[in-house]
Amino acid sequence: MSNYSIKRLTVKDFLCEGKYVIPLYQRNYDWGEKESLQLIEDIADYAKQRNGKMYYIGSAIVFVRSRDGYEFFETIDGQQRLTTLTIMAYVLKSKGYASWYKKTNLSFDHRLDSDEALRLLNENKFSESSNAKNIVDVYKLIDKNIEQIVGDKGIGLDEFSEYLFNCVSIIRIPVPRDTDLNHYFEIMNSRGEQLEKHEVLKASLLECIPKNGYNHEVFNMIWESCSNMNKYIQMNMDPRLRNVLFTDSWTDFQVISFDEICNKVPDSLFQKKADIEMEDNSKFVQRTMQELFIDANNGIKYQLPDDDIEAEKNSERFGSVINFQNFLLHTLKIMCYCSYDECLKECASEVKLDDKQLLVFFEYVMSKCNDRRAFAKQFIVSLLYLRYQYDRFVIKREYYDGRESWSLKRLVKYQQSKVNYIGTFNASDDNDEEDNIPKEIRMLEAMFHVSAPTQIYKNWLNATLLYVYKKKDVQPSDFRDKLYSLACAYMLDRYLTNEKLDFELIIYDNDCKAVNDVIDWSNIDRGCNVENFIFNFYDFIVWRSNNSKYSKFEFSYRTSVEHFYPQTPMDGYERMDKKYLDSFGNLCLISRSMNSKFSNSMPKAKYDNFGMVQEVKNGLSLKLLEMMDVVEEKNEWLEEEIMNYEKLCKKIIYKALCDECGNLVECV
Repeated sequence: MSNYSIKRLTVKDFLCEGKYVIPLYQRNYDWGEKESLQLIEDIADYAKQRNGKMYYIGSAIVFVRSRDGYEFFETIDGQQRLTTLTIMAYVLKSKGYASWYKKTNLSFDHRLDSDEALRLLNENKFSESSNAKNIVDVYKLIDKNIEQIVGDKGIGLDEFSEYLFNCVSIIRIPVPRDTDLNHYFEIMNSRGEQLEKHEVLKASLLECIPKNGYNHEVFNMIWESCSNMNKYIQMNMDPRLRNVLFTDSWTDFQVISFDEICNKVPDSLFQKKADIEMEDNSKFVQRTMQELFIDANNGIKYQLPDDDIEAEKNSERFGSVINFQNFLLHTLKIMCYCSYDECLKECASEVKLDDKQLLVFFEYVMSKCNDRRAFAKQFIVSLLYLRYQYDRFVIKREYYDGRESWSLKRLVKYQQSKVNYIGTFNASDDNDEEDNIPKEIRMLEAMFHVSAPTQIYKNWLNATLLYVYKKKDVQPSDFRDKLYSLACAYMLDRYLTNEKLDFELIIYDNDCKAVNDVIDWSNIDRGCNVENFIFNFYDFIVWRSNNSKYSKFEFSYRTSVEHFYPQTPMDGYERMDKKYLDSFGNLCLISRSMNSKFSNSMPKAKYDNFGMVQEVKNGLSLKLLEMMDVVEEKNEWLEEEIMNYEKLCKKIIYKALCDECGNLVECV
């Protein structure tokens, strides 16, 4: 067996040199929209700089093996990334940008369906095996989105492809021949994580603040309290700091300066643990192990030395729509935009919502500051306030009582350390009923989020945070109107026009109001390339018009645009003309899990399989439910039904946009 050393490969080298095998002990390929589109975003960001600088994408840990006289690389770590790069190369080849790529050098040990799926991609065909579903889904996702993502960066697919294949690099690391792979996996699974960017940033900001008093301790405590995005900020805080910042009920927060916070925190917050125990020793009773077992048998329970016993029970029930590093960028951008300092205000447009450049953006802004100390203090207070507003006014994924759903709630503390999560806009703490306007707010935010679920470039979230940062008293009707206005601006200025406005222009220059007054309907008749947001906007309008009928409906990650009348119908059925096949009337948005089940079945069969069971219907988009209603009524879904339904969809969208933006011109 040959000896291999660590080698840096371009993506093109990787795709052409050697053979890579994914062993059976590895999990199946499971990347989806979030990961694959994020990869394109990352590469495109570097490609647009046009400086030829190499972008390191990660490593591939391999074990060199031999079979039947041929050597190959058994891929121990890096499968997901390598498989996605292979799929991406096939997409670019289909668009004429990788003609040199003849066939894949990646295979799956004893997974013939996955091997066949990759082979078929080379022939512009899709495997119908459920075992290879993720490979096909990711191909379709990349094929649908890559041109828009790259175009939004101001570069073409030719530039992106050139950079991807020649300037993106992978480090191939072979492990020694005598490596115990079981032990190696154990080490990999237990190894520590590298220092994250936000930790480096914290250290950089702390350097700007003098160490006198409790400055550094308070800064660190606020930072750490903000960093856990899956818990409400009050739950992350030491009670003594929380008492300074919040009222007894935790519902009111007074924005005060960093120096005021430092002056108000009690000395006991920073005493050594031993000193606290000495002062408060009377509260604790020492017990031997034998006495503890006796107490346990007798059902005796001990009071924990914390005032948040009840609060901690429900502390892990929420999931954030964004991570901390991206939240830091949202805060920086908004703080700069709202600053009275003209130097900071001018920096706002330079801050992009991409955490790969977190340190770069902060260093850029700080280089423009006359007083770094003042900036660091202002930022930590802005971060604290915006995080408090985020908890109240941005949806979270709530996991409670065996169910999960989108929620919009605030945290309230009662006497005896009891807490509860209640609707943000509920009239009283005792009333848990959600009115129509709060429902619309929750649905609008969910609509925005599922339409673009990646962590970076959450422009809708930036607009939302900007609004609640500036508004000290957020009224539900005004908040709802702002979100809906933004949705209409997305439709008219991004998705129903061929002259797309930048999101930042829509939010910061146009105040979330649409400026385009011409609807180009050709943008909804593009088959699988129709934007997900258009489908979700339509569903929101339909839901809003009859939310009692669709009370079970919820926005979820439906990311696959599919044809209701199939592109390749089953034997015995005719192919439909592309004019009707790719029209909006024949398109629907479904989840990836349903994609394989949808397959090439005819509309009547789809209705029989999905439209007859209430539990299944609750998970479908409203547009798809309407299409199934037509099949139920007409017992048919052909050209006439498709065109009549498309006219209805256009009428509904047109009226909704006109009601918000005034009369509009329709262009076919």
